[in-house]
Amino acid sequence: MFKKKFVSFGVLIVLIIACVVLVTILFVLASVPAVNVPASGTVVSEEPGSVESEDVNLPAPTVEEWGLPIVVSLTGSDSEYGLAAAWGFDYGIKSVNEMGGIRGLPVAITVRDAASSKAEVTNEIKALTSDSLVMMGPPTETAFRAGEQVFYDARMPAVGAVPDPRTRSALQPFAISCITDPDITSESVVATWIRMERITNVCIIYSSVYTDRVNSIDAALVYTGKQIADRVEVGNETFDAASIAKMATATEADAYYIDMSGEDTLRVVAQLRFLAGEDAGDLSILCGPMVADKELIDSALEGDMYGVLVWTTHDPDKDAEKRKAFAEAFDKNVGQPANYTLAVDYYQSALMLKQAFETLALTGDYGSMNNERETLAKWLYSSELIYTDHGDFFILDGGKVMEAKIFRITEKGFQ
Repeated sequence: MFKKKFVSFGVLIVLIIACVVLVTILFVLASVPAVNVPASGTVVSEEPGSVESEDVNLPAPTVEEWGLPIVVSLTGSDSEYGLAAAWGFDYGIKSVNEMGGIRGLPVAITVRDAASSKAEVTNEIKALTSDSLVMMGPPTETAFRAGEQVFYDARMPAVGAVPDPRTRSALQPFAISCITDPDITSESVVATWIRMERITNVCIIYSSVYTDRVNSIDAALVYTGKQIADRVEVGNETFDAASIAKMATATEADAYYIDMSGEDTLRVVAQLRFLAGEDAGDLSILCGPMVADKELIDSALEGDMYGVLVWTTHDPDKDAEKRKAFAEAFDKNVGQPANYTLAVDYYQSALMLKQAFETLALTGDYGSMNNERETLAKWLYSSELIYTDHGDFFILDGGKVMEAKIFRITEKGFQ
């Protein structure tokens, strides 16, 4: 009898303890804040100011910040290119961080000075091969080739100046050019121009700093069966728009391609139209991309430049405010007009790397370094479309290609 009572009492104690535990669990669950789980499978934090995280199934980054190195020459004969490239990339990284960084993490750049020395280019790249996912630079073809064997042997993608497709092919997919491929772009703009206008003989008027682009335009025109009436090169001597226009008119060309700074271009156009008199409206004039600026177009409208064509590798209306802020910051901090497009190239590369890292869900894990490098290199070598403020572009066989657009100046601006 005593034994049965003892058993019943023990069961009662167990039931009481179980109830207490159950109540405690329910209380704890009720105090945990809810987490919204959208249908897409992403998790959104309820903390104020937080950024929506990526798919929970993707591997998380293993780094606290992304380190992106750039090899340039801040001193010596190549310094003007190095300073422009480094500034453009830095500006781009600041923009990336303002957008939330890469995969929710901040980005920091390390600028390594090669001091315009081929040996230093090699040394600086060697210092990066052990722990860098990717490197930017060098921004000149000579310097890039000096270090190409080092980054290629390390299977580390390098984004820099690689205008020669044969070089990119030999080093594929690790050599990626952030410089717009001039040949493909020139072919595109020439083909568009010819469709728009009836052209036979072309006179090319250009500044010596744009010789490479002009050579591409020249070759593309000849390839399509057109003739070059003459080439008028404008050097560093005192600029005389009237004399330049007279020389160009004397060639009796039926079309003019002009590639100089925006202000100089518009002055020459004004003189060509003046010499043409009543036939000014029939002139076929195509201006190079340095004229594609809203302020210059406004001044052109004031000078009655209706009908003049302007080609550009970016949409003038893409993001006018950001483009203007970039140009003003460039003038203030760099001030080398000839290297403006180089700064834009490296600025766009920062946005390209953000898009690549996030598309591929890179982690920065040291143990997966080789695999992530190769994956990144392949993506960069042939990516479909990169979105930037200055204009969208894609990569073909390691070369950056931007669609060439031609706009006509009308009373409403670009059309």
